[in-house]
Amino acid sequence: MNKILENHLNLENKKNLLENHINFLSKHRGINECLEYGKFIHSDNPDFNIFFPFSNESLEKMNKEYTIYLPQWIFINEQMKLKYKKVASLTYMVLANEKARWEINKKIIIKRANSLSDIEDFSVTQAWGFCETEEKFNQAYSWMRQKNIENLDDNTQNFYVAYDNEKPVGVTLCIYYKNIAGIYAVATLPEYRKKGVSTTLIQRVVDDANNNNIAAITLQTYTESYAHSFYKKLGFEDVFDCGILKPIN
Repeated sequence: MNKILENHLNLENKKNLLENHINFLSKHRGINECLEYGKFIHSDNPDFNIFFPFSNESLEKMNKEYTIYLPQWIFINEQMKLKYKKVASLTYMVLANEKARWEINKKIIIKRANSLSDIEDFSVTQAWGFCETEEKFNQAYSWMRQKNIENLDDNTQNFYVAYDNEKPVGVTLCIYYKNIAGIYAVATLPEYRKKGVSTTLIQRVVDDANNNNIAAITLQTYTESYAHSFYKKLGFEDVFDCGILKPIN
């Protein structure tokens, strides 16, 4: 069992998992600004204008246009509960056994993206994997693609594409930060779901992280979602929750 999970009550370890996520957001969703009372992600997409407060008092300095991500070690007082409502929760998880192996789809070929052509495959598959309609795809694709291109040459990031008979069918992204491998952007084309694509992708991420002597492998997902149950079956365990708060109009 990895050290972060052994000491899952250790606040420093929890904050390191959160920092890995903030690092992802600052590279793929906006720009990170650290102030004395919290960290902001400023984005050209309003869905990703996010504030991570350092304390309850920090909330009083918040711009109401920003979504609040509130780690469970920060408590919101009754006054602030009148201004913000909890709309969802993220659970931060760590793989309990880094040597874990599970059944994969041996027909799937995993390739690390290292060219613009590869990133095109990644971006198209990512957008279709996350978007339910052509309208949503058109809104998300170019924005995601630009972020992916900007990060292609970053050696702390691995873009993975899953191919079935040379067709890109699934993707995931791994970001190394503070000796933690963070798994992000796990997406599969709708018609290829429940065929072991995501499992095969994540196994490759785990193998590469182990080969690089990474201390812990983490991800976050919506609490009590289908994905939350899926990751538990793979051996990821809950470390802490982070509430998502929106201003009450």
